[in-house]
Amino acid sequence: MFAIRIAFLLYLIVHLSTCLKRTDETVDYFKLIQHAQRTSEASRKYSLEENALPIEHLQVTNSYEKVLARAEEIQASGFDDVSPYDVSSVCLNHTKLLIDALIRREPWAWRMIDAMGKPPSGIMDFHIHWIGEWSECIDVQAIEYQNPANKTGPSHPFTGEYCLASIPLGNQGALGQAAVLAIGMCFPDTCSSSDATALAKTLVSLIDVNATSRVQVTCQEKSLEYTGKAIAVIVICSLFAAVIVLATAYDIFLNHYMASRESEYKLINNGTDYGAFNDVTNERDGNRYVIDTSESTPLYADKGNQDSRNDEISYAGQNTLLKAGSKAVKNELTGKMANLLLSFSVYSNAPKIFSTNQPSGTLTSVNGIRFLSMTWVILGHTYAFGFTLTDNAATFYPEMIKRFTFQAISNATVSVDTFFVLSGLLVSYLSLREMEKRGGARKFKWGMFYFHRFWRLTPPYMLLLMLYVPTFKYWGNGPGWPQNGVDVDECKDTWWTNLLYINNLVRTDKMCMGWSWYLANDMQFYVLSPLMLVPLYYSPLWGTVSCLCLILVNFISAGVISKQNHLSANLLAANGNEAMADLYIKPWTRIGPYVVGFFTGYLLHITKCKVKMSQILNVVGWIVATTTAMLVLYGLYSPDGSKILSDDTSAFYNATSRTAWGMCVAWVVFACASGYGGPVNKLLSWRAIIPLSRLTYCAYLVHPLVMYTYYSSKRTLMRWYDFEMIYIFLGHLCVSYAAAFVISLAFESPMMGLEKVLLGRKKNS
Repeated sequence: MFAIRIAFLLYLIVHLSTCLKRTDETVDYFKLIQHAQRTSEASRKYSLEENALPIEHLQVTNSYEKVLARAEEIQASGFDDVSPYDVSSVCLNHTKLLIDALIRREPWAWRMIDAMGKPPSGIMDFHIHWIGEWSECIDVQAIEYQNPANKTGPSHPFTGEYCLASIPLGNQGALGQAAVLAIGMCFPDTCSSSDATALAKTLVSLIDVNATSRVQVTCQEKSLEYTGKAIAVIVICSLFAAVIVLATAYDIFLNHYMASRESEYKLINNGTDYGAFNDVTNERDGNRYVIDTSESTPLYADKGNQDSRNDEISYAGQNTLLKAGSKAVKNELTGKMANLLLSFSVYSNAPKIFSTNQPSGTLTSVNGIRFLSMTWVILGHTYAFGFTLTDNAATFYPEMIKRFTFQAISNATVSVDTFFVLSGLLVSYLSLREMEKRGGARKFKWGMFYFHRFWRLTPPYMLLLMLYVPTFKYWGNGPGWPQNGVDVDECKDTWWTNLLYINNLVRTDKMCMGWSWYLANDMQFYVLSPLMLVPLYYSPLWGTVSCLCLILVNFISAGVISKQNHLSANLLAANGNEAMADLYIKPWTRIGPYVVGFFTGYLLHITKCKVKMSQILNVVGWIVATTTAMLVLYGLYSPDGSKILSDDTSAFYNATSRTAWGMCVAWVVFACASGYGGPVNKLLSWRAIIPLSRLTYCAYLVHPLVMYTYYSSKRTLMRWYDFEMIYIFLGHLCVSYAAAFVISLAFESPMMGLEKVLLGRKKNS
């Protein structure tokens, strides 16, 4: 009933606004509250329960003079015990103009009232977000006449300004969100957020004075002035774009030039009269190469593989070898600086992303697992990010939680543990192989071990953070658009924690790019990986002990934290935020799956992916892994959605479930790599998935921004149901990967190319 009464009293604000004393200074006008309470007493007694609204109290006052007379009467009686609220004189004057126009029934004034949020049907189902019509409000242009009777001398003193009043109604519930009554309001744009808040507080005080402290009104600016940070980011991104365009154009020029040179060489080798081409010279890096055309040696023996065109070309007078083919011609035309520029070329980088070729020894099933896990993450975030922008959340969520299949979404957080498994597995598998090749840990390049990881992850991560944090508020608009940005204070005090990958440990209440907690954990695990890597290389026993010790740390820390804080096994429970801060994002509670993956990589390395396994053992392995995974994923289900585990049971689940899930994923990779994956391996190793797998990192970085942009720019609330969610999810998936492709071309691929040119890193064989 509280929400219904708030809606009813929205109309009384028009009456209250006219009962104000006009001055040139800030106005103290809420001494009228008690009178308003008395005059609205009858309406509050009316039978909202009897389904009869007091229409006479909803009518706009017919005569402004009567309102002024009543105001004078109230002021004479005096109400000194009423706490004052202040509204600026400009806002007050324009509010009076609005009321006058309403009395005269001018269309622009009625449009402002019409744009305000009103109670819809379904209030009993908790439809308490009444956002109104944002576009109708901001399009309003007020008209003021010197002589209203004759409508002479019109001017336009203000336009409509959309504001959203938020009133928390209770404690946090599902998904860690508090129930909030949200009402869209349309004020003159000369009213500040504080003016609007004062009006809303007055309105709420008519029902519950104690509730006024919870009222907050945020008004939307029609246009935001660009800050210095935003301008700097735009300039930097423009320079990036210019370099990419220049590099791409240069690369295209070189490839077209190569084609013409190739034709000329073919004419030479076919015995054609080449005339002036008898002595072709090129200078590169200060060396002079002379191509002897008197021989008929073919210059392009393998046109299908540009990277392997290493045919020897005879030379005149010297025994110098010159690499032939298009790559050789390009290198003759370019030096190191030009190669640095070509690292930004879309013409070269795009085919690398779309290529389905992989080095020998690649664990191909990892590609499919990585892509499917990213798809799962996007599915879970599709529900989580848009939950507060639906008008049927209170009915949709309880129905969904009763479905057995919905556990794959409500318990989707294990998808992140899959990434931890894959990360640990690849670090172990590739590093041990490299360590063996170099002859031990002492000859292993530890500096490059850490530098390559940091360079691989950080530039696209930091560049995207730089791009979106200062500029996101300019990307769109709408009633729910965050004009102050998504992150607290635009990451002014916390960006460095992201750069150092400690944002899951330091100032977590102001975490920048909230979803980047995963990157911090993954980097921290990578830093600690030599504690397992070196012992495993020299001593399988001590290596196994080191892995077990880290898993034991995971079990004990997660169990103790869960028990002491009475945390539920389900993060969607009422203590979701506390569980996120204390349990979900901390490295000591999440390292278990990483260690499992790490040890699996070690097993694949020492067996060279050649394991002999009986058919029975293979079947048993798949049955155990599948059963365990199902228990972890669906073990929290109850038909009525009210299953509550004891503290001890929840602690056991929180301590062991993620590591158990990691073991199931590790089995899938191990079986597929060893030749026992069957159709599962064929699906996960499908070559079409390879490009999507390459884009997974950038997709993880950018997909929340895709969702924020879509959800925040909605003009109306969403009504969720199954088919709607399918379309929203597929849209998020496709747009996220499209955006990831752009981010990869702009930030990720160029940085990998720069590393190769500067440090001479070669592609793994």
